[in-house]
Amino acid sequence: MSFSTIISDMGIYNKAKQKPCMTAFIVSLIMLFLYSLIQGIYPFGSVTFLRKDLYHQYLPFLYELRRKLISGESLKYSFNLGIGSSFYAMYVYYLSDPLNFLCILVPERFLLEFLTLITYMKIALASANMCRYLRYRNKGMEAVYLIPLSLCYGFSGYIASFDWNVMWMWGIALAPVTLMGFEKVFDGEKAYYFILPMAFTVWTNYYIAMVIGIFLVFYFVVLCVERYDGLLKLLKSGISLLISTIISAGMCAVLLIPEWASIRQTSFAGIKFPHEIEFYLSLPKLMVRSLMAVGVETGLGHEPAIYASVAVLMLAPLYFMNKDVPLRCKITKGFLIVFFYLSFDTNVLEYIWHGFNYPDSIPARQAFLFVIILLSLAEDGIYSLHRGDKKILITGLIPVVIYSVCLVFCRSESHTDRYTWIFSAIFILIYMTLTIVYAFMPDEFASWGRMAAVFILIFELLINLSLTSSRDISREAYFRHIGSYWKLAEEAAAINPVNQGHFTRLDVAEQNIRNVSCLAGYADASYFSSTINEGVTDFYKEFGMKASRVHYMADGMTPFTAMIMGVDYILADDFRNNQTDYDVAFYKGEEDGDYLYERLFMLPFGYAVPYKDYDFDMETENMCDPVVRQNRISVKLGGDEVFHEISDEYIHEEEGRAEIYVPEDGHYYAWTDADVDEVSEYTELHEAEDEPYGRFEDMKYNSVMDLGRLDKGDTVTLLSDEESEEDYLDIALYRIDPVSMQSLEDRLGEETLTLTEFEDDHIEGIIDISEKKELLLTMPCSDGWEIIMDGNQRIEPESFYGLFMMLPLPEGLHHISLSYHIPFFTTGVITTLISLFIFIALIICGHHKQRKGAFDPGIIAKHNANEFVLARRCQNYNI
Repeated sequence: MSFSTIISDMGIYNKAKQKPCMTAFIVSLIMLFLYSLIQGIYPFGSVTFLRKDLYHQYLPFLYELRRKLISGESLKYSFNLGIGSSFYAMYVYYLSDPLNFLCILVPERFLLEFLTLITYMKIALASANMCRYLRYRNKGMEAVYLIPLSLCYGFSGYIASFDWNVMWMWGIALAPVTLMGFEKVFDGEKAYYFILPMAFTVWTNYYIAMVIGIFLVFYFVVLCVERYDGLLKLLKSGISLLISTIISAGMCAVLLIPEWASIRQTSFAGIKFPHEIEFYLSLPKLMVRSLMAVGVETGLGHEPAIYASVAVLMLAPLYFMNKDVPLRCKITKGFLIVFFYLSFDTNVLEYIWHGFNYPDSIPARQAFLFVIILLSLAEDGIYSLHRGDKKILITGLIPVVIYSVCLVFCRSESHTDRYTWIFSAIFILIYMTLTIVYAFMPDEFASWGRMAAVFILIFELLINLSLTSSRDISREAYFRHIGSYWKLAEEAAAINPVNQGHFTRLDVAEQNIRNVSCLAGYADASYFSSTINEGVTDFYKEFGMKASRVHYMADGMTPFTAMIMGVDYILADDFRNNQTDYDVAFYKGEEDGDYLYERLFMLPFGYAVPYKDYDFDMETENMCDPVVRQNRISVKLGGDEVFHEISDEYIHEEEGRAEIYVPEDGHYYAWTDADVDEVSEYTELHEAEDEPYGRFEDMKYNSVMDLGRLDKGDTVTLLSDEESEEDYLDIALYRIDPVSMQSLEDRLGEETLTLTEFEDDHIEGIIDISEKKELLLTMPCSDGWEIIMDGNQRIEPESFYGLFMMLPLPEGLHHISLSYHIPFFTTGVITTLISLFIFIALIICGHHKQRKGAFDPGIIAKHNANEFVLARRCQNYNI
């Protein structure tokens, strides 16, 4: 008795045949369960599903959402997002999946497992929806071929590479049915087949919906060529699809319009079209991405994740060998494949694909659509085969050719290793063997070969997933500090001498989780998000702190910047942490091995500064380093210079090395603009072979280096990383002056805002001003804040060096009230309601039209003719 007969007798095959989409969903979940066992993901082991942005962003943001929902806090704004940011903008970008609201039903300690589970469900749904799309394209295709091809999408290299990017997963899961709906509307069927999946994709993540939308523009051209049936019908299809797309976007306008207003304020706005064409990769480097176990590119490289099983490499070319496929279809599909390859390789097309922008990381974000097209060609290739058809022997050689070319030209490629070549070779040989069985022993292949191929394919996909999506982040290590940080933050709020107990801002020394403040629930000075206001990142860069388009960190913060930014406390996991010496901060408590330090120099949330123009004078500011700039700001605020520059005679420079001879006791800071990645600090007690006294990483951001408390006569050595040891560090050395800092703190602390109410979206306070001054509020000056003075006078805010909000106030006692309103939210609501009304009207009109034509003999005859053609096609292609 054959294996396939046993499966059939068990009833499994019949059930799979009846419900292939459900089968693809269940098989996917089983594979993910096995993957969890292999990786040892909790509760099957000690590691987690965490990787990349899931580690730094999605899970912390989900914690913040849950906290707000349970406490009833505003969903408009949050001071736990860095120094303050629009919560709604972050929600739209990262958390707009409706399933995230179920987090209120889940205990906080299991939120990670909740997020892992719904991600697994979406991956399984991706397989099921791909099965649905393939079944729609070829209704006569057997389940034994539909299901494995569907799994090739759900476990493609793209999903294996970016399964941690949970905000994209709905769009990826719905992409096949969105494409199916697009084709249906093109053929004249009801618009809601496309509107509903497209609208839900836009709702859950507008970015991936934008990528799909760009693809559909190109795909429309393909359909116009392949299904041309007169200019009038073509025009009608184009108008229907355009209106459907507009309605889909309009239904989500309550999210899109406010988000558009927010994105305009980020560094991603205004990137110009490339002036020159640039090619990134050679053809072999693109081809190798189709093999197994190829490493994932998540940085600024350009390698696409386009693996979809090495078996697909021999099945997809069958489409072009099918004599029944019209030549124009072969040309358009071939053009589409070539166009995708050029998109992976060309800067101009990359710019267009990513919404007329360049991604900050994760290249070729459109690659999942390439996988869909490739699998649809593979399906048509299988459908064109006759029993024992020997043309598969020809296409079976294509993976061998690709493998051979890649082995010759890509053996030293950084994304390949021995697993790439070993496993790819093994499975190519196995599939070659199966093709020989199919070509020369069709009966044997029908009896056991098909089921063997299915299980081999599942095994291949599972191996690739395990190798390219490996997990090694310990659950215990990730949550190690959360409880203690929360308790220490509560302690800091209780003892904070400023802000009347309403507000306390902390920062973490050597922060490993970028948005740890969202996990632990406190106000921070660091933030990692694509919705960051450009003014904030510019300020951080100018003052010597780490910042990019998507994050800003307090690394490089000095006592001066901490004071003017209202950062009053430090959380640290080490008693000596370069930022916790007694002349800048002092010990206040500890909890489970973590420490709380209070900064020596503190200012409240709001304080008065002299009435002046606080903007960068770029002609002079560009000539100085961040510490000199801080001195200049200190003088402008009415104080003295707070840093003393150390003469170059105390610094001895060599290639990649600087020796510092400390001239007097004090806390020292250094700055370099050399092109180095890392600088290590050693004192006389820390020889080069031992652990350094301090380590400064990611120095590409040119952050100020806190050398710590040093004594007169000490020798300090700074060493750059090995890769850049040819560069001179060109160190600028400074010692902070505690007396000047104290004088400035006293001066700025004379007239401060007494907080009477502090919520995320509403702040009130009282301040008494002796003369006309500016009230500086340590929160970003961003759109959406309505500011009222003394109950009736509206104030237009100014900005402090592009960052903090400043309010010009006249002499006297004033009551200040700030309320946050989401910009363009009302416009978005109105647009969404109008779009919903139009959508409902279309459905009603469609049902009325359907009922009216229910007994139209012409429609019935056309339907019967289509069914007859389908039945004849199924008979011709008996696989």
